[in-house]
Amino acid sequence: MNTLLTILNAKFIHSSLALRCLYTACRRQGVAVKTAEYTINQHAYDILRRISKFDADIIGFSCYIWNIEMTCHIISLIKQVRPQTIVFVGGPEVSYTAEEILRDHPDIDYVLQGEGEDMVPAFLQALARGEDGTAVPGVMGRVGGQIQGSDAYQEVAELDRLPFPYEGQDFSLLDHKIMYYESSRGCPFHCQYCLSGMNDAVRFRSVPLVLQELEQFVAAGVHQVKFVDRTFNCNPAHYRPLLRYMIDVIEDINFHLEIEPGLLMDEDLELLAAAPKGRIQLEMGIQSTHEPTLQAIRRHNDWPRIEHIMERLLACGNIHLHLDLIVGLPYEDFGRLRQSFNDIYALRPHKLQIGFLKLLKGSGIRRDYGGDYRYDPQGPYEVLETTWLPYERVRYMKVFEDVFERTYNSGKFTCLLSYVSRIYARDYFALYEGLTDEWLALGYDEQALSDEGLCQFLWHCCRDRLGLTEEQQAVAADLLALDMQVCFQFRYHAGFLGWQEAPREETDAMFRDEEWLRQYVPDYVFTSWRDVKMRCRVWPVGRDTLDELRRYTAIPEGGAYVLAEKRKGGVSWQIVPPKHSTGEFKI
Repeated sequence: MNTLLTILNAKFIHSSLALRCLYTACRRQGVAVKTAEYTINQHAYDILRRISKFDADIIGFSCYIWNIEMTCHIISLIKQVRPQTIVFVGGPEVSYTAEEILRDHPDIDYVLQGEGEDMVPAFLQALARGEDGTAVPGVMGRVGGQIQGSDAYQEVAELDRLPFPYEGQDFSLLDHKIMYYESSRGCPFHCQYCLSGMNDAVRFRSVPLVLQELEQFVAAGVHQVKFVDRTFNCNPAHYRPLLRYMIDVIEDINFHLEIEPGLLMDEDLELLAAAPKGRIQLEMGIQSTHEPTLQAIRRHNDWPRIEHIMERLLACGNIHLHLDLIVGLPYEDFGRLRQSFNDIYALRPHKLQIGFLKLLKGSGIRRDYGGDYRYDPQGPYEVLETTWLPYERVRYMKVFEDVFERTYNSGKFTCLLSYVSRIYARDYFALYEGLTDEWLALGYDEQALSDEGLCQFLWHCCRDRLGLTEEQQAVAADLLALDMQVCFQFRYHAGFLGWQEAPREETDAMFRDEEWLRQYVPDYVFTSWRDVKMRCRVWPVGRDTLDELRRYTAIPEGGAYVLAEKRKGGVSWQIVPPKHSTGEFKI
């Protein structure tokens, strides 16, 4: 029988780990299947056209909160043009409500509940023998108009039995995709908004096997491997050897790990401190700092320990730190949400992701607090209103999150926002609240805004909205100009900030004197004036701004200019003193 396994990914850059796990498991069992990946951003008719070309007898869809609605639409279209096709679904979005799925979606023939590496091959083999498949554990289906079969959620007890999901993969075909990998399944915690910790068991792939598989990524020249382990650092005997391997790898590769910060020990911090810059990304779910909220969702945050961990990791300067905050948790009103934001922001993560609670099917929060929530009845079941947070506040936080994503999380305005944040140190939320209020007042929530327009918006807010003094505005203008030159690589002119390049006589003297300039730019070599003008900018900054820039770099005696140079990896900058053509310093 001709079988297709498929999925609608959220974005083009994503690759489906689940599909690869099923494909390799089927192949090991001698079950022939084909796979195809699409995205929710493609037109439904285009996906239908592509799927129909496989002329499959059986089609299996992997279902998640982000794709369930469109997946059901695609299935209904398939049944219109290929009514004889057998359609089954699996994945976390359908594994806890199989009977309801079959009852509400007559075009779906079977639901496979739980982990599919054993179940899917067994199910397909049963169909090939002429059976209806419902005798396979975990399979519920429609047989003779009646729903029958098992409702038992399936798990694979021994993960080492499973083949490497990328076995035989031509990695060049995935060059622009994120590579996902798992070394464990399950979670030791029981957060009530999540499904990963529904039982107490965490299952691990053995360390030697994981190391062998990571070596395949490295040998293939993969740029990033994103672990989907729910708590990568829950077992030191498992994760520490893996961490040592990641740090010692010579090749240029990045590993993204989701961890629980409170579980990191001093030994781990010493390990991480030795990692090459950019090698490790850590994502940590804080979610809230309100104790009644944490109790309701069954989380425990050891806040002093988290503060200590973040301080140590930031001091290393080599690891990208990503923290999470959830809007819409129980007992968290707008004031408490504000405090949670301030607490997490004060930890100075490189990225603070503001997410909105999803009331997942099968989750404890949906079961125990359903009466306190109004949420989207369709996937992804996102919160609209709670007993503690009215819709108007949720709606506002949507715009707040957008503004925060464009400014802080974009990493484009690091110098400016670091400076202004300290002015707002008692209430960081108020800074981004001010930006959000002005964003709404100008109607930017209903129109597109270019990067250059965003820079102008930030300067408008610094000048007219955020209550900065004239002296603070002058520093903010200098820092925004620096951010613009560095992040946008000289594409935009910061004239609206009063920015202008250094006098020609100064720059000519600097660039002609290689020996002098190498004091500040050790690898500087003069090539040609055309090249210098293309790759370098020099401009003056005020003395108050220099004090601020000491946070980022050493300031030489008499420093008065920023020298920015475009290189392969972006724009780098230094502070240099003035140099007149006579060789004398000039202030």
